[in-house]
Amino acid sequence: MSEHGLSYQEVIPDQTLPVTWKEIDLNTGGTQSTLQDIKIPEKANGYCFKDTSRYLTRNRFIYWRLNNDVLELVEESLDINLTNNRLKYKFRDTPILDGITIHETQSNVIILVPTVSSIHRLTFLHPSRLHKQDDLSSPHPDLSIPSIFADVHVMQNSNSFYVYTAPTTANSQLPHAAASCLTHEEEAIFTLAYPSGELLLVRQQPDGRGESIELQSDTIVSKFFSGILRSKNSENIIISMLVHTIGLETYAITLYREGQIKVWDCTKLQCIAVDVSLPEARAPHDTSLKNTQCQLLKQVVGAEENEFMFAVYLNMDNNKHFIILKPVMVRNQFTIVKVTQLTSIPGDLIDYALTPSRIWSIWRSLDGEWSLYSGQYNSEETNDDFVWTPVVLEPLPNAQELPCDGTIDPRQQYLDYIFYPGRFPLQIISKALSIYKRSLMIPDISLSVSVLKQKVCAAVQSEIEEKLQESEVNDEFYLEEAMCCWTRFYSCVVQYHVAALKPLGMLLLPPVSGAVLIKKASYSFLRPMDVLEHLVNVPDLNRAALLGNAQISSNNEEIQDLIKFADIFDLIDESLNDYHKEMFENNMALAVPPLEAVEEIVHDILTEEFLHYFEHKLKLISDVYITVHKLLELLRMDESSPDVYLSKSTRSSIMHLFSSNLGASIVSQSFAQQIATKFGICRNMLIFKAVVLKEENASNYESLRSVCKLDIEVHLNSYYVLLWLTQQAATSILPLETQNQRLSSLKLTPVFHLKNNTQHLVSLIEMYVASNGGCDAHKDLWEYDFDEEKLAHWHTSLLPYLTRLTLLIWPENGKPHFMEWLLSSGQHLHLQRYINLLHPWCCSGTLNHSFYAGISYLNTGEIHKAYDFFNSIFEEFSPDEFVVRRITEHAPHQALILFNLKIIQMLELHGARDYAIKAAEEALTRISDDEPLKPTLYSILFKHHLALGHYENAFQALCVNPDADRKKDNLRDLVKTLLDAGHVDILMTYDYEDLEELFLSILYTRARAIDTVENIYYDFLYAYSVKKNMWRFSASVMYEHAYRLTYQSSIEALEKHVKCLLMAVNSLSLGDPQFSWVLKPADPDLEEEEHILPAQIGSKNEPLILRYRKKVDIIDLAGIKKELIFGKARLQLTKIEEKCVAHLITSPEELVMYLSMAGIFKTAFNVCKVFDLGYDIVFENLTYKCFELNQRDEPETWNWLAENDIHDFDFIPNSPRNMIWMMLERYLDQYEEAGLSRYYRIVTEKLLQLGDYPPFWLIAAYKKRNPGELLRVFYYHGWLRVAANMAMEYISAALGYGPEHFGLKQTLTTMAPPMSINLPLNVIDALIYEMGLQNKDNPDKPLEKEYVLLKELFIKYIDTSTRISAEVCQHKMSAVA
Repeated sequence: MSEHGLSYQEVIPDQTLPVTWKEIDLNTGGTQSTLQDIKIPEKANGYCFKDTSRYLTRNRFIYWRLNNDVLELVEESLDINLTNNRLKYKFRDTPILDGITIHETQSNVIILVPTVSSIHRLTFLHPSRLHKQDDLSSPHPDLSIPSIFADVHVMQNSNSFYVYTAPTTANSQLPHAAASCLTHEEEAIFTLAYPSGELLLVRQQPDGRGESIELQSDTIVSKFFSGILRSKNSENIIISMLVHTIGLETYAITLYREGQIKVWDCTKLQCIAVDVSLPEARAPHDTSLKNTQCQLLKQVVGAEENEFMFAVYLNMDNNKHFIILKPVMVRNQFTIVKVTQLTSIPGDLIDYALTPSRIWSIWRSLDGEWSLYSGQYNSEETNDDFVWTPVVLEPLPNAQELPCDGTIDPRQQYLDYIFYPGRFPLQIISKALSIYKRSLMIPDISLSVSVLKQKVCAAVQSEIEEKLQESEVNDEFYLEEAMCCWTRFYSCVVQYHVAALKPLGMLLLPPVSGAVLIKKASYSFLRPMDVLEHLVNVPDLNRAALLGNAQISSNNEEIQDLIKFADIFDLIDESLNDYHKEMFENNMALAVPPLEAVEEIVHDILTEEFLHYFEHKLKLISDVYITVHKLLELLRMDESSPDVYLSKSTRSSIMHLFSSNLGASIVSQSFAQQIATKFGICRNMLIFKAVVLKEENASNYESLRSVCKLDIEVHLNSYYVLLWLTQQAATSILPLETQNQRLSSLKLTPVFHLKNNTQHLVSLIEMYVASNGGCDAHKDLWEYDFDEEKLAHWHTSLLPYLTRLTLLIWPENGKPHFMEWLLSSGQHLHLQRYINLLHPWCCSGTLNHSFYAGISYLNTGEIHKAYDFFNSIFEEFSPDEFVVRRITEHAPHQALILFNLKIIQMLELHGARDYAIKAAEEALTRISDDEPLKPTLYSILFKHHLALGHYENAFQALCVNPDADRKKDNLRDLVKTLLDAGHVDILMTYDYEDLEELFLSILYTRARAIDTVENIYYDFLYAYSVKKNMWRFSASVMYEHAYRLTYQSSIEALEKHVKCLLMAVNSLSLGDPQFSWVLKPADPDLEEEEHILPAQIGSKNEPLILRYRKKVDIIDLAGIKKELIFGKARLQLTKIEEKCVAHLITSPEELVMYLSMAGIFKTAFNVCKVFDLGYDIVFENLTYKCFELNQRDEPETWNWLAENDIHDFDFIPNSPRNMIWMMLERYLDQYEEAGLSRYYRIVTEKLLQLGDYPPFWLIAAYKKRNPGELLRVFYYHGWLRVAANMAMEYISAALGYGPEHFGLKQTLTTMAPPMSINLPLNVIDALIYEMGLQNKDNPDKPLEKEYVLLKELFIKYIDTSTRISAEVCQHKMSAVA
């Protein structure tokens, strides 16, 4: 793969979250370190996995930092998240030497660590063995795999280290330099150099066995190099070493202070070569290499195994350069060959690294600032065209006060700046807070962003109050003090942060053509720049690398002009200050026209000196128009179609490219850098155009005005919108489920991998990259021809990835995917601002902009703004717009009406009924009369008018709806709503005309569908029919309601039942008597009726037999009146007897029984009278009540007595007992028929059964009605004495002594008509006989007196009746004669 020929730029990933370390304490038992104090500088380096064919190892690396006796190991990946990837080793009292190397084997990753007393072999599983599953289902920012450090055990393995013995000639000194290497047999080789010049070789086998051997110069070497090697001990000190395996042999290369390089064979344990070219290259007055913290020998990384090369940095007074050397075998002799020599730059070298074609170096200037350079070289011995190109570094934050325009609260300004995603790590802010508060407590680095913000605010506010000391100050003074306090806190944060950015080393990533800059407490990446970034960000001397770049042009003259044009940009940039840049961005934010936005800037920079240089540089360009056009072409983002498609395996791999959290952060930061650079280019182009058009010969550049003006402004606006997006922090709270449900009908592109960021703020672009943006960019990259080798390198993967990402967000692409993502992910404020920035100038996808802005404003509750955006859509409605095609994909010919309906639906979902009405009314004006969906709009109008209480408007919408089915549904809703709301009067006022039948049908249907007790539909039907004089209909309605209420048991239902029957009676009474009937359901228990239809005469068919069961029956007014009486009686019974289940009483007989038992006798008599029932049970129960009250007289009796309308009596006694007997007397007199004594007998027998003697009035009345029956009653019930006395009275009355007491009109005389006196002689005779038996059987003869008297009187009556009968017969015989 070809090397990236352009420069690099630093990109700092988001490292704000605190990290967790797994700590391991190692104690080897070595004692050498206690003998003297040794200062080991902080160093850092690392290792990049070589296999780029699998995403598990692609873009995956390990970096380490060492600080005295602490080694930090961190494994990172840009393609997949790693868990438990931080490991910290503490080598107890044993400083670590800078000779750490990391090696890959087929199954392990081995880290070799030398210390001043021991060597260590740290072994971890290789990712290929740790992760057997190569393909995960899909990339996800939350999907993680364990790091190779995840399963490291704290227990110390004795085979992993070896404590070596120092050479005896070292004089108890400790080694100061080391190197390490792993052979093909996985034997660990360490070399350690001592200040006294000794070189110790330590071998460690895989099983942990080790040996240490001192390497000494051989006599063979002395023969060849006698006189060359110097004998001074100070010059014989090794200052840097390398150990490497070439072929099957392992060699150690040492660099001495005097500049000599020796090569040692680690197998033969002897020096086999000495390079004397370095000492000869020194100036005569240079005695030795200057001391530096940098390891002066560096191996070329990324080279083939058989192409081993290394570099030496010579740091002498007037001779600083890099020499790249290569060991070769010449005639079986090991020789070091000089490959090339590269010049150095002024400053102190911190670290450097190199690949076979590029060298990187970190430098510190005299004032303490550091810089980073890289350059390409070739393998020729002379590199005359070699140029160091500065790597564009992220500027350090300024500790001074933030610029403030006075319109923002200092608290909010500093909080927004300090806690901006990725700007300052939380642990740095926490440490700064501890220092700011002058606290000795260890800062808590586990605090969340919100808690840390609160603590910062509290600390700064406390200092402000302490300074003011409760004194009264004006707002201006308070803001000054607040600004001072916040500036001091911000300064603490910046100081800590800058200290953490101190560079320690560099890790090259040759498999991906990138690099990692490792710092004291963080790290950053060095990514390749594209042609525009290289054009404007590097010095003019380094822009020649663009020559021959096919991405720009195939014509080098055009590229030369472009480079010269960049010089004009440099001039403009030098003339602009921070105020100008900030003012221009503010003008762009306020949608100021671009030319107006730069007027003041052009006025400020347009000096004579500026014009002089400007005109000079402009004249150097051969064709300004072509150059500007070429630059605009490079800025333009166009879709391009792929020529070659990827294979399935490559597609799977590409989906994981930069998909980890770290990768997403790198991509988003790189995106922000590119956008900022291109925005600066557009701004400078606009200034250039404004300056050119102000010159005297502006007419020569008229083409810029006429052709390029629009393109420049469009690109400027586009890149400003993207720049604004890169500056926004994402909203941490995700949308609610209800909001997602509302958006589901829009068929938006699903949002992937979205999560709450409550613990960690991220930028909006990073959130997008980790979500849909990354997925979509990967899918776009699918379509291009990438093999695995090309895919691994950042200039062929990261840069195209950023291009695809830019295309996805590019305002002019006409696709709303980014807006959909903002909408679905709850970034409503950002979406609204984004569209507001596009609105004044962007002509592509304006309908999409308005639609999604309206949806966003709906979600934030700003309905009026949403409606304005929706309404603006139809000013230039086009069915070809993306969002229209998506919504109307199944019916494109109805795009207009369907889009209207979708807008109305969204307004409905957000409760904006009034605006839904407006939208429907507007839609009706846009469609034709024959539109099939027109009834839908009328239904929408009806629905929302009804919901808002606009009943008249709702009824009008209902009436004009052309769809009969919808009209029926709407009318049903109108009826229900008005009746439920109690607006019966409104419903009654409408003139339904041809809808009346439908209206009544709906009411009937609703009435039958709901509960009967609280059923306002029946009531309304009755009222409506009465108003319309539909008497039989109103009676039918009320009777149906009453019929359904029959099966309800509550008092309310019974009361309603009676009222309904009463209203039915009233309606039938007011109507035509001919139609005073209604239908009712027939008795379901009725048997089927059978009718025989005879066959036709002469037909042989059998007669037709019809069987049917009646479903309905007719009930007239009289029948309803009977049911009314029955219902009233049940209601009255239920009120008295709450436990009585009145709805189960279905027959009048039952009802009469329960009524009489409850004491409601008047009603019972009435029911009996209406239904032609006998009064027997009523008189029986009434008699029982009389007897019961004779036994006990309770005050509660008045309650049920009052139900019998006792106030109708002429006299009401004080006692319930007397009242009940009075009622009995009255009812007997009222209901006993003349000449009959049926109920007297019932009452008398009931009393006699109860053992109570009937009252006098009852006996007296009974005697007059039927004395013979009364006598029999007494006799049959065993009341012999009473019967005997009555018999004697009765006989006496017949003989003429008091006949009026027995109702006798004649006495026993000859003048009496025949058969006028009928004494119950048999009963009297039986009575006499019975008393005789009683006296005979009882010695006391209790009835002797009555017996004698009755018998004598009876004989007398017999004799008298015999005599009179004879006389009457004689008289009649004589008359005949």
